[in-house]
Amino acid sequence: MIQLKSVPKPTQLTDEIIEVLTNDFQKDNHKSVWKKSYIVEALLEMSHAKCCYSECRLDEKSNYMEVEHFHAKSLYPDKVVEWENLFPSSKKCNTTKGNLDVVAIPIIHPVLDNPKEHIYLKDFRFYGITSKGENTIKYTGLNDRKHWVTPRATLAFIIQERLSDIQEQLDDLEKEKTKGRVIRQMKTLMIEGTKTAEFSAVTATTILNDDNYILIKNTFQNENLWNDELVNLENEMLFCSLKTSL
Repeated sequence: MIQLKSVPKPTQLTDEIIEVLTNDFQKDNHKSVWKKSYIVEALLEMSHAKCCYSECRLDEKSNYMEVEHFHAKSLYPDKVVEWENLFPSSKKCNTTKGNLDVVAIPIIHPVLDNPKEHIYLKDFRFYGITSKGENTIKYTGLNDRKHWVTPRATLAFIIQERLSDIQEQLDDLEKEKTKGRVIRQMKTLMIEGTKTAEFSAVTATTILNDDNYILIKNTFQNENLWNDELVNLENEMLFCSLKTSL
C-alpha cells in the first residue's frame, strides 16, 4: 500500500448531480449510482489503475475494479458519491472491508495517511505499527495468503534473482556492451518499484533492502554510472517502500 494523491473531481460530477445521485440511492439503496464511467476512469487515474489497498492491478484476471466507499454507503448514505469518499478497490479488499465503520474502527486513508507510518513489511506479510495499521491489515485482508502473500513472495523471489543476475555481470563492466545492458536491466527493475507498478511497495522494499542492490549501486557510483535517472528512480522507490521492522 502506498499513499495516493487525489485527482480533481470529474467535471461531470457537479453539485447538482451529486444531489440527484444521492437522493436516488437513498430511495433505493440497491441502485449503484456511483457506477459512472467518468467516476471509474478518474479513480483509476488516481491509483495508477491499482487497488488502493492491495496494489493489485485492476481489471486484469479476476481483479475487477469496484468503487470503494471509505465511509460505508450503508452507514453514511449521504457520502455515496462524495468525491473524497470514493476509491478504486479490488473485489477482495472491498468485500472484506464490507460495512466497516472507519470512524469507530479507523483504518489507513489512502490519500490522507502515509501507510509507511502505520504498517511495515516482513517476510512478505504486513504488520501494524499503529492500531490504524493493524485495523487496515485485518479489515481489508492484506495478509490473505492466496490472494496477496503468495503473489508478493513470488514477486520478491523473482526480483532477488534479477538482482543476482545483474550483480554477476559487474566484473565485465569494462565492456561497453555489458555496461549498457546492465544499466538497462537496472533501470527496468527499478521502474517496477515505482508508484505506477503493481505491488510497488513490496517491490521497492525488496529492492532497497537487498544486498545485491547495495553492491550494484556502490559499483555504479564508483564507475560513474549512477546517473540522474537512477537517482530519481531510487527516490521514487523510497517513496513507495515500507519499513521492515518496528
